[in-house]
Amino acid sequence: MSTAEGRTRPAWRGWAVVAVLVVVVAGLLHAWRNTNVLTEDRLCGGLVSAEETDAVLPGSGRLDADGAGLDDDLTDTVCRIKKSSVALGSGESELTVRVWEEQGDDLIGAGRSPALSTTSFFSGKVTGGVDTYTGWALLPEKCWDTQPVIVRVSTTKPVSGRDAFAALVTDTARAVAAAAKCGDLPEKPGPLVSPVSDEARPVSEGQVCRLDGFAVRGQVPTGTKVLEAGQKAPADLWSCKLTLDDRSRESVRADGFITYTASKDPLIAAAVRKAPGTSKGKAPDGREAEFVSPQAMILPCAEGGPLYVTSELGLQYLEARKSHPDLPKRDAYFAPFMKAAAKTFDCAAPTG
Repeated sequence: MSTAEGRTRPAWRGWAVVAVLVVVVAGLLHAWRNTNVLTEDRLCGGLVSAEETDAVLPGSGRLDADGAGLDDDLTDTVCRIKKSSVALGSGESELTVRVWEEQGDDLIGAGRSPALSTTSFFSGKVTGGVDTYTGWALLPEKCWDTQPVIVRVSTTKPVSGRDAFAALVTDTARAVAAAAKCGDLPEKPGPLVSPVSDEARPVSEGQVCRLDGFAVRGQVPTGTKVLEAGQKAPADLWSCKLTLDDRSRESVRADGFITYTASKDPLIAAAVRKAPGTSKGKAPDGREAEFVSPQAMILPCAEGGPLYVTSELGLQYLEARKSHPDLPKRDAYFAPFMKAAAKTFDCAAPTG
C-alpha cells in the first residue's frame, strides 16, 4: 500500500462519520419538529393527553403547549395547544382548554355554543357535549363555588371524530378535578346521544320533536313549513330547535323559531338549582315545581329523578309576530311542550 493511500482512507472515514451524524441529527430534528415522538405524554401541566389531542386535531405535526396547569383560581385556568409541521401543506390547528363558571340554566341554554341541535351529548358518570369544534364537561359538585364549573375545549379546525373528542374532553375534566382534589371522573364518557340527522327535517304533526301528542298547529304562521333538528327523545340530555322554512334573513333563520330542551341528568338539575332567583311554584299541570323562569323549571317525577324542561323563543318568532300578530304570546308556548315532555320522558306527577 502506498503512503498516499494510507493518508487518504482515514479522511474518507471521517467524512462517513460526519454524514452519519448529519443524518441522525436531521432525523432527530424531523422527529422533534414534525412528530410527537419526543413530546411528553401529558401537556398543560399534566391536564391534557398528548395522544388524545394528536388524535383529535386534524393532520400531522408537533404539539406545543402554552399553559402550566391549574391556576391558583381554578376558573382562571387556560391552556393552548398548537399542532404544526414544516411539511408543505400541513397547516396549523389549535386547541384551547378553559375552566370557567357557567350559570346553571345556561348549561343547556338555547344561546350557548355548541348549538344544542348540533350537539352530541353524554351523561351518566360524566355530563357534557361535543360538536365538531367545541366540547364541554361538567365538573363534580365539590368543584363548584357559587355556580357550576365546566371544562370547555375548543378547536380552530373540525375535529377528527366526536367519540375521540368526547374522550379528550372527559379525560381533561378528570385530570382537572383530580388536580383540584374536588372529585372523581372517569377517563371515558358514556355513549354519545347525537342529533337524529345532519340536516333539519320536516316535523310530524302530533309527534313534533318526537314528543308524544305534541303539535304546533296554531303556534306558527298558517301554511308555513316547519323543520326540526336535535336528538331523539327521550334521552338524559335532549334538545329540539324548530325553524320556519321561510324567507327569513340568514341570521334570523339560524336563531330559529323556538328551542326546547329537557334533561333527566341529576347533575344538570343540581346545576340549574344554583341559578339565581330559583323559586317554588305550580307547573302548568298543577304539580309543584322549581321555577327558574316562567319557561324553565324542574319537575318532580313520580318515579326516578327530576325532569328539567325549558323553552326559548328565537328571532324568527319575533319577526313572525310583526306580520302575524295573531300568533300566541310567549307564555303560551311552554305549557304544551312541558306536558308532552313529561309524558315522553316518563315523568308522571307525584301523587298526593
